[in-house]
Amino acid sequence: MGKRGNGQGSARKRGRTWTAIWTLGTVVEEGRLRQIRQTKGGFRTKTDALAYAANPPQTAAQTSTPSLMDYWTIWSTTSLTKMSKSKQTAYKIAKRKVERIMLLPVDKLSINLLQETVDAKAPTYYPAKDIKTLLTHLYKRAVAEGWVSTNLAEFIVLPSLEEEELQPFTELELRKFWDAYGAGDSFVGFILLMIYTGMMPGELFGLKKDMIDWDAYEIRGCGLKTKKRKETPIVFPQLIAPVLLDLCQQSNSRIGNVLCMSRDRFYGEFHAALARCGVRDLKPYSCRHTTATALALGNIAPSVIQEVMRHTKFSTTQRYIHPDMTAAHAAVETLIPTQKDGS
Repeated sequence: MGKRGNGQGSARKRGRTWTAIWTLGTVVEEGRLRQIRQTKGGFRTKTDALAYAANPPQTAAQTSTPSLMDYWTIWSTTSLTKMSKSKQTAYKIAKRKVERIMLLPVDKLSINLLQETVDAKAPTYYPAKDIKTLLTHLYKRAVAEGWVSTNLAEFIVLPSLEEEELQPFTELELRKFWDAYGAGDSFVGFILLMIYTGMMPGELFGLKKDMIDWDAYEIRGCGLKTKKRKETPIVFPQLIAPVLLDLCQQSNSRIGNVLCMSRDRFYGEFHAALARCGVRDLKPYSCRHTTATALALGNIAPSVIQEVMRHTKFSTTQRYIHPDMTAAHAAVETLIPTQKDGS
């Protein structure tokens, strides 16, 4: 590997060609400096690669014009801190995906460059939407200060949204979960907890032992997103109390978390557990849909289901109820009047 002094870049041989490597800039993350590097391959000689790395076109012209990264530095310590933790995480991920263009002067960016970057880094709808929204927040500051006249992020075209209707777990699958948990698969306890409480995955991540009122069978303080979910306790049945206690006792978190693993590991463990139990590979949110569906099939009053799900409107609750054809047949059978003697 060839290097140049004074941070002028380096070159690495890959196969028969050389790749230029240079530093775009430095950002501060969680109190630490981190260099952001860019690469370009295909050079026939090391000399050519080093020459390009020392003076790449996109950084050849220095300017005092601020970059979107400059605006991120301010926005991330002000407006971003007032958002929910899930939003903060989403925008930090979005920033990491496009931080290379964010280091360029804001007046050097184009619609095409923004679109190409989003297409390359976020081919699906929701990650692309997070990037577009983040860039819009930053562009608004640049427009307000007069560095650019238009928010170019508004012109980013998002990938099509292919909504997948979430399905609940069936009664047979629920029995398989209980069998696996009874056989010692402790992770399945988290799945059962979400099913029997309607708890969202994000709420599970935030669940702490001191939020649990064992006498009232309620969990308070880990609701997310809406005012209704934040203020309404999560209720759990006596049936699930021993499972929740077991999960608490297994936790070794120093800050009291019931779930002691990262989001990525949790999702990996979730799908692995479904495979071990021999059930369909559904998403964690299907647990919450199972809650609403089971309550509806149990003839629980709609207002009570809405309260358990902690929805502001019952129209939202209805989207979580998925009666299958077996339930439909059973329902219509109840409409047949009992025949009387002599009729």
